[in-house]
Amino acid sequence: MAVSRRDFMGGALMLAAVSACQPMAKAGLAGSASTQSEWHTIRTYLKELAHAGRFTGTVLVTQNGRPVLHEAYGMADSAKNEANTPGTRFNIGSMNKMFTGVAVAQLVQKGELSFQDTVGKYVAGFPSEIADKVTVHHLLTHTAGLGDFTHREGEKGGLDVDSIMQEIVKQQLKFEPGSRWDYSNAGFIVLGAIVERLSKQDYNGYIRRHILKPAGMHDTTFGPYTPSKVAHMAHPYALFDADGSWIGGQSSPDGSIPEGEWRDVGDQPDGATPSGGAVSMAGDVLRFSRALQGHKLLNAELTTTVMEGKAQMGPGAEYGYGFINQSHNGVRFVGHSGGTMGYGTVLEMYPTKGCTVIVLTNKDLVMNEPLKKIRTLITT
Repeated sequence: MAVSRRDFMGGALMLAAVSACQPMAKAGLAGSASTQSEWHTIRTYLKELAHAGRFTGTVLVTQNGRPVLHEAYGMADSAKNEANTPGTRFNIGSMNKMFTGVAVAQLVQKGELSFQDTVGKYVAGFPSEIADKVTVHHLLTHTAGLGDFTHREGEKGGLDVDSIMQEIVKQQLKFEPGSRWDYSNAGFIVLGAIVERLSKQDYNGYIRRHILKPAGMHDTTFGPYTPSKVAHMAHPYALFDADGSWIGGQSSPDGSIPEGEWRDVGDQPDGATPSGGAVSMAGDVLRFSRALQGHKLLNAELTTTVMEGKAQMGPGAEYGYGFINQSHNGVRFVGHSGGTMGYGTVLEMYPTKGCTVIVLTNKDLVMNEPLKKIRTLITT
């Protein structure tokens, strides 16, 4: 069956100002002996899940700038018996909405853009109810009233911003801009179009020059790709039921994984847009967080601006400018998650605990339970 893989699930996850500017240690564990013991328990738990086929991916946790856990579990390619490694690449889904948020803020820092500018100032084709009412702020916070976009595999035009915009400008508003929050991939495509217009280069090129290069993210790429053809990339394993329907988009109400079969869908073409889909690995995601916190990407004021919560998503969760604020056991964390067929990813940073958490998985729905345990360990 044909399944669209263009819906990048943002989820509600995290990041913030920790001691992220310190270089990654090459070996050893940080913290006290008891802390080491607690992380050993998490490591054992992940190994047990992987052995049972219930977890596969890479986990990187740092505390006070040093890794307390950086290991890989399960298979990158089961057919070839190739295991995941700490350097394996993954589709990070909506995590690269953070890149788009930073890119927009960089243009604000240069004086070329205001968060209160309307869409019509930079992008043509929208009716006046959108062009004259929807602002950059609305787009960044998912309060614009725009919806999603659908990409049919193999259609001409692919994933370039211009071709997607041709469809987005035909959309009608779902609600009055600013009146409520509703997750919108289309809104971030429009932001990408604004970046292209002001920078006079394609979105992918802008991100490479102004985010990836200064952050030292040499293993992160954009553009079209097929996972099975990318070196050192984990194949995505999507969960299907007995009827062949994809059921990996949402876990059961109790958080359990529904019954089904994980299938390798790594031969399906994919690609990145301003709303999600970049290919990256755990070390590069950490480099992004360190570059951001070290003000290599934005000045201190705008770093705070993009990361602060601005729009209420739900109980205890607020969306900033491409970043999400949440709390667990009363402890705040900031960042973003990503998900698409066969992949689930997250970056969370805990400012008061000095911790950064990166989890990249290549099986539907296997991230949630381990992430809960890691959050609980950090926040209690």
